[in-house]
Amino acid sequence: MDRIAHEQIVNNRIDSAIDTMFPHGAGQAHHTRVRHWLEDVAQVAFREGGSYATRSLLTVEDVAAVLGVTPRRVRAIAKNLHEPFGIGWHVPGTNQWLFRPEELETLRPDEL
Repeated sequence: MDRIAHEQIVNNRIDSAIDTMFPHGAGQAHHTRVRHWLEDVAQVAFREGGSYATRSLLTVEDVAAVLGVTPRRVRAIAKNLHEPFGIGWHVPGTNQWLFRPEELETLRPDEL
């Protein structure tokens, strides 16, 4: 799942809630009903956000393939960028790193 698909799921749930609360267009809705639908949207957003975050993570090997560098080079770049900028997540007790897709360009090595 990509970010666009995640946003579409949440937006569909919001649209559904609005249509249910206001079936005839603008009007008033009871506090309890609005709370129920807002809680429903929040639960869907949380679940789908967690799913998106987990499925979109990139490994060192993924990043190396996209950037055309070795996994060793990716680990070196990640180590230098993690402390000052919070780039990547180092899996404790391993040599494995995980990255968000948004971090990919930050990991691109400088041209020599």
